[in-house]
Amino acid sequence: MPSRPRRLGLALGAALLLLAATAQPLSAQAASGQAVVAQDAAVPPAPPPVFTPADLGFRFHGYVRSGFGVDGDGKGQQPFIAPLAGSKYRLGNEAETYLETTFSYGAATESLEGEPPAYFDTRVTLAYVTPTSQSNNFATTFSLREAYAVARGVWASQPKATFWAGARFYDRQDVHITDYFYRDPSGFGGGVEDIALGDQGKLAVAWIGGTQDQLDPDGTVPRDELFRFNKNTFDVRFYGLNALGARVSLALDVSHFNGDEVTGDAPATVADSFGASGTGIVEWPFAGGRNKLVVQYGTGAAYDFRSILTRPAGRAPVAGETVRLDDVWQFRILDDFLLEQKGPWAMQALALYQELENGAATNSRVRWVSFGARPVRRLGRFFSLATEVGWDHTSQEDLPDGSLFKVTVAPQIKPDLKFLSRPSIRTFATWAHWSDAFRGSIAAATDPTATRGFAFGVQFESWW
Repeated sequence: MPSRPRRLGLALGAALLLLAATAQPLSAQAASGQAVVAQDAAVPPAPPPVFTPADLGFRFHGYVRSGFGVDGDGKGQQPFIAPLAGSKYRLGNEAETYLETTFSYGAATESLEGEPPAYFDTRVTLAYVTPTSQSNNFATTFSLREAYAVARGVWASQPKATFWAGARFYDRQDVHITDYFYRDPSGFGGGVEDIALGDQGKLAVAWIGGTQDQLDPDGTVPRDELFRFNKNTFDVRFYGLNALGARVSLALDVSHFNGDEVTGDAPATVADSFGASGTGIVEWPFAGGRNKLVVQYGTGAAYDFRSILTRPAGRAPVAGETVRLDDVWQFRILDDFLLEQKGPWAMQALALYQELENGAATNSRVRWVSFGARPVRRLGRFFSLATEVGWDHTSQEDLPDGSLFKVTVAPQIKPDLKFLSRPSIRTFATWAHWSDAFRGSIAAATDPTATRGFAFGVQFESWW
C-alpha cells in the first residue's frame, strides 16, 4: 500500500495532468481555423482583455505603520496581548515600525493572427520591522516576503486563469482591527487561480511549501523561533459562488510533515504527520459594508491553517519527548463585521471562538474567546474619533484562566471617513486591565506584578 507522502504526490500529479490535458495553447489555430475564416459566418467578438492599462509597466505598492508611545511611567510602550491568544486589538497597541514594499512589473505580449495578448507580471515584496524597545534585545529584521511571477491569458479555454510560481502571499484572510490572519497558506510553491466553473464559480489549485520567513503574518518577529517547520500543502479553493445573496468560498488543504528535531534548551523529536483542514467563508454584502462568517477545522500537520508548521499554543516540548502532531486538532468560528460608512459612522467588529487540542499528555485543551469593535465618528471633513474596545479570555484545561480588557481612544486625520481609508495620522490613549492569573505575563518588562497598564502616543498607518 503506497505511503502517505506517495499518495499525496500521486494526487498532485493527477491534478496537474488533468489540467494539462484540458489546456489549449493560444497558438492552436490550425487549418480548420482557416476554413472558418473562409466561410461567410460572422466573426465572434474578441474576448475582453485579461489586463488593464494600470497592470502594465512598473508599479509600487506597500504598507507602513510607525509611531512612538510610552507607558504610564514614561517608559517604552509594551503591547497588551493575552497569553494563548492568537492576536491583540491593535489600535494604540503596536510598538513597532513595520514597512512592506511591493515592486511589480507587468508586460503584455503582442497580438498575433487575431489572438489576444497574454499578460505576464513579476512581483517582489520586501519588509522591514523595527521594534520600539527599552531593552538591549533589539530584533530589527529585514525579510524577503514575496518573489514570484504570474501568467494570464495563456490558456485559450480559460483566458482569465492565472498561473504562478515562487514565494508569495496566498489567499491571506485577516481581521484588520486585530491584524489576525486566521488563514495564511503563504509560502513557496506554484499553482493556478481563477479557473472558471460555469458562470459564477472559480477554482484555484496550489502546491505550497512552508517558508522560514523571520516575520509572522502581521509583520512582527515571532516570539518562538524554535518550532517553525517546513511542510507540504496541497490547497484547493472554490470561490465566487453566490447563495441567498451571499458570496461563498471553500478552501480544502491536505498537508504532510516529514518529521524533524526541535532545537534549544529542550531538544525533542517531532514525528511525521499527515493532516487536513477546511475553511468555509460566507460573506453577506450590504449597502456600505459586509458581514463575513468563517468556520474552520484542521487536524495534524494542517491544524494551523498556515504553510508552515508552528508550535501548538499552550505546549512546550519536553527534552527527549516525541511530539505527535497527529493528535492535534483545532476548531475556530468567527464573525467579522465591517461598516465602511453610514452617515457619520464607520465600524469594524469581531466575535471569535477557538478551541485547540494541543496533543500534550496533560492540560491539552486550550480555548480562546474574543469580542471587540472599533467604531469611528466623523468630527469634520478630515477629522474623526476612533474608539476601540476589545476583550480576550483564554483558558487551558485545569490551569488558571483569565481575561484581558483593552480600550483605546484615538483622534485621527484621514482623507475620508471610510473605515479603510488611509493614510491615518492619529494620537492615542490606551488603558488595559487583566486578571490576577496573568500577572507577569502581560507587559511585564517594567512591572511584572501589575494587573493594569496605560499607553500614550502617536502613530500613522498607510497603504497604497
